[in-house]
Amino acid sequence: MVGTNKNLKLVLFFSFAYFISCYAISISWYYNGYFAVNNIFFDTDPSTTLASFAHGWGRHAVSHAFLELFSVPVRIIEFAFSRLGTISNRLEFRALIALAISPIFSALTLVYFYKILRKLKVKTIDANIFTLIFATSFSNVIFAIVPETYAISCFLIALLVYYYLKSGGIRQSGDSPVWFIIAILLTGITITNICIFFLVFSTYLLKKEKLSYYNAFKRASLYSISAILLVLILYKMSHFLLDFETGKEGGVDWIDRFLTKSLYNAGLNLVNLFSASTNAFLAALPTTVLCTNRIGITCNALSFTRYEADYLWLISVAVLYLVFAFFSRKYLKEKRWQDLYLISGLIIVFNFLLHVLFGLEIFLYTQHWLIPLCLILVPVLSGRRALSITLLLLLVGVNLQFLFNVEQLVAINN
Repeated sequence: MVGTNKNLKLVLFFSFAYFISCYAISISWYYNGYFAVNNIFFDTDPSTTLASFAHGWGRHAVSHAFLELFSVPVRIIEFAFSRLGTISNRLEFRALIALAISPIFSALTLVYFYKILRKLKVKTIDANIFTLIFATSFSNVIFAIVPETYAISCFLIALLVYYYLKSGGIRQSGDSPVWFIIAILLTGITITNICIFFLVFSTYLLKKEKLSYYNAFKRASLYSISAILLVLILYKMSHFLLDFETGKEGGVDWIDRFLTKSLYNAGLNLVNLFSASTNAFLAALPTTVLCTNRIGITCNALSFTRYEADYLWLISVAVLYLVFAFFSRKYLKEKRWQDLYLISGLIIVFNFLLHVLFGLEIFLYTQHWLIPLCLILVPVLSGRRALSITLLLLLVGVNLQFLFNVEQLVAINN
């Protein structure tokens, strides 16, 4: 127990260092003007999200109902600092504080990822290596730096998976409120997350509480629908009380813009999802497209979109999938890995189906399935320490190269 607590402190220290590093890079990119350009990083919208985090204006979107609430603690911090001294530029000060949000949630996710591994009874040294692999995965790194919702969603999904593993077969009195709070938070950050909650909670009711399919789906539906309704009510109340103008994102017209219109586009999305599953780990072969933002700044927008002609890349990804499937077969017989594969598979399949039908830059959504994508590697890599360390070194090398060369990749011209 003493060794476990000591190692957790080591993980906490690493998470803090991870936060400091990502926060420093985020501030640097902010002053370099990267976040002033819409879609500069993989179709993200960092300027609008940062405005929501920092000032309470920006999206006001029902699809991200709680986004503007982050401006409340930011303004409290601003008020506290204003009492201590003069703040020359309040807008910039709030933006700098808000840049810490993504790094904070990414650092917290590392802690819960480690705790998930320990719940799965993974050896301490292997848990440390897998946590480092997760930390240095490209999707984690980029969305720990760019102000967006993805780091927050990833943290909440880690919390959801951890609570699933933590909950025993005997239902505890505090279970229901905790599940419902997680459902509300997931939905308030990104509304489609409620589907992830429904899948994991249904599995919990079936596997841990031994309910029938009918009763499990009925209770999971009750929790999910109630969470959505409560989030919508809170969204409307906050906009009424604070006199916010409702944003267009999440509306029917907005959704229609990103819906897949043909079988061809659905196939292309599927191709990109295969690519995204690898790019979630490696910043390999990003493409660049010249763009100009609203105030005339030109730059290269980065993308991981793949096309049918990228045969070599797609075949390589397919081979990796087949090799992994071959080596993972025997682990399906062990109960601890059965639950892991089940909930991880459900989350990945849901995201694949959703984003075959919705989305443009598929890489964006990897942060919603990075947790299960990394977890399903654990059984195969456990006990193969040389392979795990090789993978870790590969991730560090390739992704550091991206960070060191990002200035040349985006090439902003004022």
